[in-house]
Amino acid sequence: MDAPITVVGGTGYIGRRLVERLVGRGASVRIVSRQARKKGDLAPTIEHVTGDIEDAVTAGRAVEGASAVVYLVGTTSARSEREFYALHRDAPARLAAAARRAGARRFLYVSAMGVAPDAPSMADRSKAAGEAAVSEAFPGANAIRPALVYGPGDHFFTLFSQLVRSAPAIPLIGGGRTRFQPMHVEDAAEAMARVLEDARTAGCAFELGGSEIYSFRELIERMCAAIGRRPWLVPVPFLLAEAGALATQWLPNAPLTVDQVRLLKTDKVIRDPGGAPVVLGVRARGLEDFLAGLSR
Repeated sequence: MDAPITVVGGTGYIGRRLVERLVGRGASVRIVSRQARKKGDLAPTIEHVTGDIEDAVTAGRAVEGASAVVYLVGTTSARSEREFYALHRDAPARLAAAARRAGARRFLYVSAMGVAPDAPSMADRSKAAGEAAVSEAFPGANAIRPALVYGPGDHFFTLFSQLVRSAPAIPLIGGGRTRFQPMHVEDAAEAMARVLEDARTAGCAFELGGSEIYSFRELIERMCAAIGRRPWLVPVPFLLAEAGALATQWLPNAPLTVDQVRLLKTDKVIRDPGGAPVVLGVRARGLEDFLAGLSR
């Protein structure tokens, strides 16, 4: 069997699609996740490692004999700086160092659009720190920065389409001015697979976004039009939204954390219009067909 490609987070929303593409290209794949999987649930070319990637033993098993490693784990709902940095910087840096020692040729760190050391949110700051730490631990690693990823069963459009159908009003944090460049999950997975299969991409950072840019307000308005409802769209200043999140974020099933509010202070758009999807040859599909399907 060929040396496997390890996908940490291979059972997640993007990870499942990436694994499908890699297997379809004839690769052997090793997925790493916290939940056990039945052997019959996996294709013959897929190996499953169960464990916490923050554990050194699990990390060692994950990278053993791997030709490439993809770190596809992230969160926007951590409640402390320590949690964000443990998952976004410390764990991938240790894994990258272990992968390098094990002889892996490639390492992909899946970050996020708009990350920066001075970003308003801890989620974005910790991922920027993760990019730097991974690059130091594994020279030639790739940083992959997806924008808002959408598709069947996604978080963003599933949540807000439910609100459009049922809520009398929808808050537009920051006035709904945050800009997004949504990319279909299948296109994002294809782009990542192409980065892995092209050795010339080693060491490059790629921003992954779709073909169009929308403000948050425009996305909600398009969902309303597709579904056929017109809830009241209420602009909410960032300061007021942060205060509300601060008062409720420690409750079970809190709708929003302070850091998630601060994420909306950064536009999630490609900075280089001729960037990753063009370079990688991925023809990103438009959002309108997906939105039209929300009416069904």
